[in-house]
Formats: sequence, structure tokens, C-alpha cells
Amino acid sequence: MALNLETTVRERDKAKRLLKRKLVPGIVYGPGHENVKVQIPESEIVSVLHKAKETTPIHLVIRGEDGEIEKDVFIKSIQLHKLTDKIIHVDFYEPEPGKVMHFKIPLKFVGEPVGVKAGGILEEIIRELEIEVLPKDLIEEIVVDTSNLQVGEAIRIKDIDIPETMKVLEDPDEVLVAVKAPRAEEVVTPTVEEEEVEPEAIKEKSEEESKEE
Repeated sequence: MALNLETTVRERDKAKRLLKRKLVPGIVYGPGHENVKVQIPESEIVSVLHKAKETTPIHLVIRGEDGEIEKDVFIKSIQLHKLTDKIIHVDFYEPEPGKVMHFKIPLKFVGEPVGVKAGGILEEIIRELEIEVLPKDLIEEIVVDTSNLQVGEAIRIKDIDIPETMKVLEDPDEVLVAVKAPRAEEVVTPTVEEEEVEPEAIKEKSEEESKEE
């Protein structure tokens, strides 16, 4: 589901002046489109970023002197201040219609595995998949049900349901998640050699002392 974000065409003020006014500078770009410099209220971009992922479409409304224009974009990159971690610039990417894009879609593991209930340990190995898809067919996450996993079993890429509109760009045999047997606790016991070291040393010492006497 797309998130809505209202912006305005960027004023001629330098970035530092905009930031002091709590306006974050940004740019909208993409193949076949003219670049548009925008400014966004800091509170609004922060709110959107709390909800948005790389795969979240953003419906951008840009107000200017000539009226409004609307664009469907994705957040491409975010620049943060080195000391304060505040947002100081945002890049929006406007895809070319009908052209596939590469995305990393997060995996959402759900359910409590049978093997975990039996004492096993769940290990999430891959948490996102690199895929190729048309922007209109993009989904925000892939749900993976782990409920039936027994101890020693795993789910691989080829085992999950992926929409036909998406092409996975990774090895289908890669393991996503597995349930491993619990590790046995190691008990360290002293060896026979270690036990005899001190008595032997004491014995040798006592013999030398007896000679001196």
C-alpha cells in the first residue's frame, strides 16, 4: 500500500537555511523524467520513514507555482547528519513505466516451529531476497510460515510461494531458516596428568630438602 507525502517545489534557499526552518531538501529523479527539487516538512518525512521500507511505494504530491503534480516514487537514499542523525536530504526514484526494477524484499517469519517447542533453536539465515519485478507488482514483504519445521529441518528459497510476477535473483537451494538441535553443555574435568602435576612437584622438592638436611 502506497504512503502519501505532500511536498513543495524547493525554494532557492540553501540547504542549511531550509533545515533551520525544519524543511528537508530532496530530489525526485528517474529515467525519462525531469529532476524535481523538493522540500518536505521534517515532521512529515520522519513520519513516513517510520512506516516505509525500500519496497514501499510513495505517492508524492508536489505543489508549485504552476499547480500540483503527482508522482509515484520509491525512497532511494537518505542522508543523515553525522552528529545528530537528523535527516538532511532524501532522494526519491521515479521508475520508468513498464520496466522491471531490482529490490530486496524482506522476509517475515511467522509461526512457532514444532521443533522449537521440542527444544530446538530457530535460526534465521536469510532475512531478505533480491528480486526483479515491475513496480506495479511489488509487494512489501514475503511471509514464510515456519510452524511445521522439525528439529534438523530447513526451508529453502525453492520451498516458499513467490508470486509469478516476481523473479528471484538468488540460488533456489539457499537456506532461509532452520531449526537446529540444542547444543549440549560442555563439562570440563581435569585430566589425570593435571591432577598429578602438583603432587610430583611437591615430592621432588621434599627429596631435595632432605638431601640438604
